[in-house]
Amino acid sequence: MEKQYSNETITVVWKHELCIHSENCFHGLPRVFNPKQRPWVNIDAAESDRIVAQVKKCPSGALSYFYNATGKPAAEETVLKSGAIIAAKQPAQVQLEVDKKYLWCACGRSEKQPFCDATHKKTDVKPLVFEAEKKGEVWLCQCKQTKNPPYCDGTHRTL
Repeated sequence: MEKQYSNETITVVWKHELCIHSENCFHGLPRVFNPKQRPWVNIDAAESDRIVAQVKKCPSGALSYFYNATGKPAAEETVLKSGAIIAAKQPAQVQLEVDKKYLWCACGRSEKQPFCDATHKKTDVKPLVFEAEKKGEVWLCQCKQTKNPPYCDGTHRTL
């Protein structure tokens, strides 16, 4: 389930299935994020920049945002030692099939995260070719810091 809350500048997106109920949002900005009220997000209760700053602290990625004018969050690139950038600070839940090859984006620039779309050709970072160990749901890293690529190892929580 996904819900969106908009003001003139931004839209906050909440993905219920990703929420771990850490309450970081509530403790950081209780006028905006109050799970005891309906709707639980009052997008008009604070300035957009304060809301964006709080949304970025969501440890699970259940909260995200975009600017209404562009449909995208502000461009922020953290260039890593490898030359990659952080695509997202939460893993991507995907379904994989056995005996199928996948290209995991290692540069962080692909529009098809967590998979490669050949954007890496502008960098020195190459995608990782892998086959699923078993059929089913897995979590693939999008922060590009995992010690077990392409799979998420929780490193995103420290960024």
